[in-house]
Amino acid sequence: MKTHWEFFKEGDHSFGMFYPRHYILAGFDSFAQAQSAESELLRQGFTAEEVRSATGEFVVNELESMDDASFLDRLKMQISKAVGTEAGYIDDDLELARSGGAFLFVYAPTDDDCRRAMATLGQLHPVFARRYLPMAIERLIYPARVQPDV
Repeated sequence: MKTHWEFFKEGDHSFGMFYPRHYILAGFDSFAQAQSAESELLRQGFTAEEVRSATGEFVVNELESMDDASFLDRLKMQISKAVGTEAGYIDDDLELARSGGAFLFVYAPTDDDCRRAMATLGQLHPVFARRYLPMAIERLIYPARVQPDV
């Protein structure tokens, strides 16, 4: 990871990978949409220390980048990929960033904080939203990857 962003109140990595504990990460089609969502959450009572938008380039090239990872970090990343945890989400983030997308981070350490944030985010139609819990990643809004046969 190239950058540790001071915005994060808690650690920003786990098992050698980007993992902003107690944050909702919402993906949007553009930086303008992410900034608009940030403004709306601020209007709804969140503080500037709890909500921040970021370009796709910053997230994937600085926060999630493993260019400077040690051998141990790369080994941890491979184990994580094998069990299907956060590595797949990083691939989703990269895909969104490549198409011009951007991200919004919302600090949500409690279920009430999460519900309050999602009451607003759900109306803003992010591409996806997920919450990083201490031991799991909770999918809040996620598009279906596989369409069932009808």
